[in-house]
Amino acid sequence: MSQHVPTDKIKQPDLVALFQKENVQWESIGIRKDRSMNSTKGLSVYTGEFGAAQRKHLLHRTLIGYSNSSYTQIQNLSLSACVDLLLSPEKAFDLPINDYYLDIIDNPDEVKNDVSRGAVWVNATEVNQGGARWVSLKSWMLKQFNLQSTSIHWRMVLFYNNLLVSSIQNAGISKNAFYYVNTLFNLSLGNFKELIYQVTIDPSMLIYLNGNQNNKYAPDENYARELQELFTVGKGPNSKYSEKDVSEMARLLTGWQFDWEKTKTTEGRAVVKNNIGAHDTGDKQFSEFYGNRKISGSTNPDRADGELREAIDMICATDEMSKYICRRIYSFFVNPSIDPATEDLIIAPMAKIFKDAKFEILPVLRTLLLSEHFFDSMHIKTMVKSPLDFVVGLLKEFDLPLLDSSFRPFPKGSDGIYYDFKRYNGLQNAMISLGMNIGDPPSVSGWPAYYQAPAFDLFWINSETIIKRAQFTDALFNWGQGVYYNSSTKTYAQVRANLASYLRQFNNPGDLEKLIDQLVDRHIGMSISPENRQLIIGQIMQGNMNLSYWTDLWNAYSANPSAENTSLIQNRMAKGLGLIYQMGESQLF
Repeated sequence: MSQHVPTDKIKQPDLVALFQKENVQWESIGIRKDRSMNSTKGLSVYTGEFGAAQRKHLLHRTLIGYSNSSYTQIQNLSLSACVDLLLSPEKAFDLPINDYYLDIIDNPDEVKNDVSRGAVWVNATEVNQGGARWVSLKSWMLKQFNLQSTSIHWRMVLFYNNLLVSSIQNAGISKNAFYYVNTLFNLSLGNFKELIYQVTIDPSMLIYLNGNQNNKYAPDENYARELQELFTVGKGPNSKYSEKDVSEMARLLTGWQFDWEKTKTTEGRAVVKNNIGAHDTGDKQFSEFYGNRKISGSTNPDRADGELREAIDMICATDEMSKYICRRIYSFFVNPSIDPATEDLIIAPMAKIFKDAKFEILPVLRTLLLSEHFFDSMHIKTMVKSPLDFVVGLLKEFDLPLLDSSFRPFPKGSDGIYYDFKRYNGLQNAMISLGMNIGDPPSVSGWPAYYQAPAFDLFWINSETIIKRAQFTDALFNWGQGVYYNSSTKTYAQVRANLASYLRQFNNPGDLEKLIDQLVDRHIGMSISPENRQLIIGQIMQGNMNLSYWTDLWNAYSANPSAENTSLIQNRMAKGLGLIYQMGESQLF
């Protein structure tokens, strides 16, 4: 069998460089590059129309990839009930397993001492399996995003992975990478102070930002700086911590370590503790920004943990911390641009709610998602889908089975484990080519689309990625998106949407005009011009504008879904849906 394809070998475009090079005409699809003129509506509970457009807006912004099944679930619920459902915790997940076994079967060094096929690896020893396991972990994450219930939970994991950045690929030990994701999952709907504490001593983070090497003899300021600049108080004009605060925080954080070799060669999660011999036991004096707080040191081995807790209390006591986190929440879920009016109308009161709630995140999310501001029409269909939203949305919509190059079901084996691994790994690689490597933001700042003004989410689209998105959907609808090459049999495995079967869920698919309206509503969610509507019909009819011909094709397929009749429906509808996904509106959410 073929070796697994390392995702670090997939070419990932530099989205910032491409954006700066090009002059994309965003106004043509209804987006202004300058979106700073925001709503004048506040955080009062929304009492307007709660119809299809508003429900889809709520789902688009809170789930990963639009899910029509989730829309069906909420279509008769009140706004309050919808938000209650979305803020409910996600169901428990199955742990990552050895689903990569066929990729390393010919490599004795990797197979040796590995867990058995289908066995959980997150607590196992790790001698040679690191590369295969982090590929497995990324596939597992994509699977969780696809299988999410109608809950914001996994989107909050994505939010925090972008805010409190660590790296799967650079964690060194794959189980450390899993437990970083697990920490985000466990606390993403909980208390922010506790999340910051757990992330600070997370073994993946200790590797990523040099905490494991931070000691009293050579204090490392890397994490101390990012803790303040990126993770908590930001670097705005009112975030007036000093360079001395960075150096004092680095001293405070000395000594947090885990044993690298022991973690790799013994079972179980890495044990992180403070090595008092490497910890600076002196007092730490912080600046006026932190109320001139002095955090006392001690030779007591337990004192280092107390120092860390006090430091987090000190950071959270600043008004700027609450405002910064609320800005990041707002720009992620509502609008990336925040003007002074929005700062006063939305950010300041949200920050007060956050602080009054002792830094529980759910009251902030609930207030925002129920607000008239969130549902202002100027925020609907105004953000560009990330590669993750784009790909997972298609995966959810069409289910995308894994097929061989003749469009037969790919052999699953007795357990189907490898099938899932290959399907999700292939789609993960496709996302990398579109500019998003899940679990590995390009820097400690995260993905530029979520923080870099004034472009923000406009970074996702340029002449290279828009062509790749069109190629991706064309492949899904026509010849199949290749995700795996079997070197033994010289055949490709692909994912392809079964469009004939897919159309059965729509009302009266034999009426092409009504079918087009339903497809546009599902895949675009906003009105398109009559000219574009006719273009879609023309693509499906391939020049024959006698719509009864489509009706006859559909009736023949319904009566006899033979390979020939299925192919006729598949080929024509592939052209129509392909055109829909070449329209700029389909890239918005």
